[in-house]
Amino acid sequence: MKIIEENSVEINAFKKRIASALPVSLSEGQLEKLYRFMESLKAVNEHINLTRITDDNAFVEKHLLDSLACPLTPADQRIIDVGTGGGFPGIPLAIAYPQKQFVLVDATAKKVKAVEKIAADLGLANIELTAARAEALGKNPAYRERFDAACSRAVAAYGILSELCLPLVRTGGTFYAWKGEKYREEIDAAIDGVETLGGGEIRVSQNLLLKNTAFHVIIQCIKNGRTPAQYPRNYGQIKKKPLC
Repeated sequence: MKIIEENSVEINAFKKRIASALPVSLSEGQLEKLYRFMESLKAVNEHINLTRITDDNAFVEKHLLDSLACPLTPADQRIIDVGTGGGFPGIPLAIAYPQKQFVLVDATAKKVKAVEKIAADLGLANIELTAARAEALGKNPAYRERFDAACSRAVAAYGILSELCLPLVRTGGTFYAWKGEKYREEIDAAIDGVETLGGGEIRVSQNLLLKNTAFHVIIQCIKNGRTPAQYPRNYGQIKKKPLC
């Protein structure tokens, strides 16, 4: 009798690609969850626009490996993902770090509902999804300065992101932002505003997980002071006149 295991080759190639690129080891179960996440999101994407990247190789590199490059520390136990969209970087990180708690936020309720269903199907108990605007959460005592870390990927310019994310981070916590080759210009334009918001030391690490010519960095800003009560402003004000 001939037995054919559908997608077995694809799954094994997927596991090998992920495992060979990561600086930390993931279990077979974690690798399988990453694969199931990719397949589930692509299926949902046919009905709800969650990503423009549907090619498997590109998905692995530009979504999964890029998300997993975040240099979370042992102190980062409660993390908020601002502007999660299709679940990046929150879901890959939640799969890789099941002991940490993640809150994924997006302003589009339809996206949140779709990603919430995928997370539930994957059995991810360390994820909470919220349909809300980040600037509203930054004023909410249940969220304001309640997180060890905030992550944001492909959302807005660094100055805008800082006002959306830093109010959510506790003093001593870290704000992680994914940026491209013009990252230094964005930092220079936002540095005074970052300090106003309580941001302190800024570190930049290149994303070495990506194996192509794309230049990608993760900016890490350590928060060393409380965010003044007047921030964040409403999004219209933030966008029209970013702090600088």
